[in-house]
Amino acid sequence: MTTLDQAVVVDKAAGSDVVLQTTGLTVEVSTEHGWVEVVDGVDLTVRRNETVGLVGESGSGKTLTSLAVMGLLPENARISRGDVRLSGRTISGLSEKALSDIRGVQAAMIFQEPRRCLNPAFTVGDQVAESIRRHRGWSRKQAKARVIELFELVEIPDAARRIDQYPHEFSGGMCQRVMLAMALACDPELLIADEPTTALDVTVQRQVLELIRRLQGELGLGVLLITHDLSVVAEMCDRVTVMYAGQVVESAPVDPLFYTPKNPYTSALLQSMLEPSGRGEPLGYIPGSVPPPHLFPSSCRFQERCTHAVESVCGRAVNLENVSAAHLTRCARAADLALPGVSA
Repeated sequence: MTTLDQAVVVDKAAGSDVVLQTTGLTVEVSTEHGWVEVVDGVDLTVRRNETVGLVGESGSGKTLTSLAVMGLLPENARISRGDVRLSGRTISGLSEKALSDIRGVQAAMIFQEPRRCLNPAFTVGDQVAESIRRHRGWSRKQAKARVIELFELVEIPDAARRIDQYPHEFSGGMCQRVMLAMALACDPELLIADEPTTALDVTVQRQVLELIRRLQGELGLGVLLITHDLSVVAEMCDRVTVMYAGQVVESAPVDPLFYTPKNPYTSALLQSMLEPSGRGEPLGYIPGSVPPPHLFPSSCRFQERCTHAVESVCGRAVNLENVSAAHLTRCARAADLALPGVSA
């Protein structure tokens, strides 16, 4: 049975628990080199009450994958192959109006710079209420009551007063809480959080992450958490999907992936997050950088940066394969390598 067949069997067994499923999702971007694939055949599944981490360096394709799921790709990008389903409904090929009706109701998204997502000319309460009135058809009074309720849910103090304030009157952490309130306004089943704490200081980061985790538990949300920070993944996620150069290179539950990674790229990411073993020891890092999409090789895409690469084995295209029932990797040498993870 193939990896894709196994995924389909699992999803049928889970039934309506699946809130997001992408199958072979491929995204192209128009460049000076023509249409270039930047996301290549991504399979993702997120279920209710589950947090899935989507991890990788800048340029790995994480954000474009999430924008494709939301139907928010920029004008120079398109889905060229594959399927996206939200709660069982295919959204690929839907009109902009149909997608707009889905956003916020079935799936919602928050971003890494919340202040830039808020209009400085309108109160935060009016901006949250706009989505409620559009999707629910409620009166201004009903929408206002719902906004106050949402602000209390995301722990904004003095909610009834603060709904009449403007974005510049809120800190970065409070702006992210406003964005969370907006995302949850129409009770979506899926929340996509794209680097939600990157622009926040450490204390506020923890508060926002704890809030997302609490809301997920209370509301039964499926959460797709996009991040480059593996410490956040360890704290927040049930499963992890690692991307490199537009492809999924490893996918597994958190513990197996952290303690026994099966892909050299994942192992290198984990080593780069560890503290030096002694004073004066160098920080871990991965030499080189992700190649630009028009230079993605037809062989293993990590080969040029991989310390375990063997040309005779790795100089060809590599498929995503199961190493166990719930653990997949894209590495031709997976069976031969004992890769370091984090210590228990």
